[in-house]
Amino acid sequence: MRGATLGVIVACLIVGRAAAAESAAEAIRAFGLIGTWSIDCKRDPYQACENNRCGARLTYIASSSGAPTTRNVIGTFTPGQVRTFISTIYSATRIADDKIKIVSVQDSPPSTTLIWWRQPGEVWEIVLLKVGDKYRTFSAHRDDWKKIEVDEGFEVRPPPPPPPAQMYVDLPTKRLRGKNETPLFERCSD
Repeated sequence: MRGATLGVIVACLIVGRAAAAESAAEAIRAFGLIGTWSIDCKRDPYQACENNRCGARLTYIASSSGAPTTRNVIGTFTPGQVRTFISTIYSATRIADDKIKIVSVQDSPPSTTLIWWRQPGEVWEIVLLKVGDKYRTFSAHRDDWKKIEVDEGFEVRPPPPPPPAQMYVDLPTKRLRGKNETPLFERCSD
């Protein structure tokens, strides 16, 4: 009898904890992400890219219905033309006071055709690190870890493909970690 009572108490605690868990929208709102962010708010994504530097905006949206989303608007070399990519956030969990883990899937169309980059339908886990009133990407990888963009705050890229290839046809297995931390995102007024 005592074992059954203990089992009921444990089950109630687990159910109570799950019921009290934040929704993805509540977590990104509490973390302060709702709104528009950029690594350089002065660069307008609708202006042509200069010196291979383009303006970009990342907007976190939590509407009253449906899953939260991100909208990524990136400039191009043609003035007034941008590339826009939407991702649906399926979960967001604060894992520390200064970190949040977001699980999302990019909607179609693809942002790039590079095989080692994020593609529509893939599940990605992203951890953001808050730094004062800004944040940076601490980690970003596909859920199976076969694609990694950021590890411990540093960008990760595959080395150039072996000659004579100009681009990878198959998913590369080697990666190079950059020397600089990922850039800080600041909140934009637009």
